[in-house]
Amino acid sequence: MRKSAFVVALLALALPAMAQTMVDDADGDGVYSLAEMQAAYPDLSEELFAELDADADGMISAEELAAAKQDGMIAE
Repeated sequence: MRKSAFVVALLALALPAMAQTMVDDADGDGVYSLAEMQAAYPDLSEELFAELDADADGMISAEELAAAKQDGMIAE
């Protein structure tokens, strides 16, 4: 019984992390293009993408993605 309760508690903690939206770096260049971002966030507009792109290099870095999630600009 104690083991089952432990497993249930562990899963309860793990599920929110597993539910996070993951962006796939399809081309492996270490940043996310508009197409890669839209694969994870289909409703992402070009305008919001540009807003997330803090350094205006046309790509979203891991840091920019983390900041956007932290600021609530996109879902986790």
